[in-house]
Amino acid sequence: MSKRWMGFMTVLFLVTILSAGCLKTTRSETIIIPDTAETSGTKGKQELFEVKTIYRILSKNTEHGTPLGWIDESSLLGLFDETANLASLDRIDAPYESHLKLHSSEAVSDSLAFSPDGQTIASVRQINGEYTLNLSTLTDQKGAVISTLGMSQIRSLKFGWSNNGRFLVYTAYKPEDKGAFIGVYDMKEHSLKSYTYSAWDPKDTIISIHIADDAQGVALVRKADKRFYVDVGAWSGSQMVNQYEHLVAGDTQVEWIHNDQIAFIGQEGTLYAYDRRNAALSDFVEGVSMFRLSQDRKSIAFSQDKDTVYAATLYGNNVMNKTQLFKGVVPSLMAWSPDNGRLLLSGWKSYERDQLRAAPAPAASQASTQTAEVVSSGMQNLVIEFK
Repeated sequence: MSKRWMGFMTVLFLVTILSAGCLKTTRSETIIIPDTAETSGTKGKQELFEVKTIYRILSKNTEHGTPLGWIDESSLLGLFDETANLASLDRIDAPYESHLKLHSSEAVSDSLAFSPDGQTIASVRQINGEYTLNLSTLTDQKGAVISTLGMSQIRSLKFGWSNNGRFLVYTAYKPEDKGAFIGVYDMKEHSLKSYTYSAWDPKDTIISIHIADDAQGVALVRKADKRFYVDVGAWSGSQMVNQYEHLVAGDTQVEWIHNDQIAFIGQEGTLYAYDRRNAALSDFVEGVSMFRLSQDRKSIAFSQDKDTVYAATLYGNNVMNKTQLFKGVVPSLMAWSPDNGRLLLSGWKSYERDQLRAAPAPAASQASTQTAEVVSSGMQNLVIEFK
């Protein structure tokens, strides 16, 4: 019995000594941080794309407007028919069941672009048989005429905004011109610079044009011999010089990730990024039919399998934390709110879009009525809010 007691006391003494020593010394631990793409994302990042609420825009309203983009973190700008020759630019606030008129627009049909910063509208107006390219601000409704355009130029006019909303770029051409005209308007300096793209073939059709935030990089999508190309270039004096060319999908979107890197969809459906600094081509995602980058270029929304929309984070040349947001709509427009808290999604129900393509063309006298019915029943305008 005494031996057991002595053994117990010895163990108790050793434990007490070791505990006292641990209190006086510093503990060291080794933490291993995984560096693979699959494990580098955290649960917190995935929760950025966890859907909280899906709003149907004006679902309880008999009117049908066309969303153009975000005015601020929760409010949209929409285009509504006011009269046969006049449209109304309206504010649509959450929960997106009503709209407030801001001002009327005399823009020519399909010639209107809303700046990504939610401040300015670019449009074409016809006054006394003359076409003008105009800018107007939403806040004070001040307007400015940038240039005057001829009828032949209106038919080929394409314009777009830099992601920061500072630069408006537009292109137009005449059949007799040797090159396409490109204009770049600086909203800060209130100045217009003119360039020529001499490599343009009059047989080609320019589909869209895109400019970097520093206005030094420019890209345009053109159709030539039933194929579509993206031309990425820069300015040399008063000329656009082509630096890179790639075959793209016919309805591709093009977005500058930063001043030297640009994203587009290849003809096989792969989302690529091209870096002008080292001529490196990186592939992001396969099977993409549409995509849209957030304003801070840290998030991306894209569609796969035509009618399934996903969100993910961009980290270098990697797409991470892919999360499904919605299924059943073939997107025609996607736009992130300025704080990345919401995503505007407009598009067609897949089966109704297939029916529209298969349906015979309506008679001229009935075209407007039938088109309106198709739009009201098939077009979906949604706002996806994240938790």
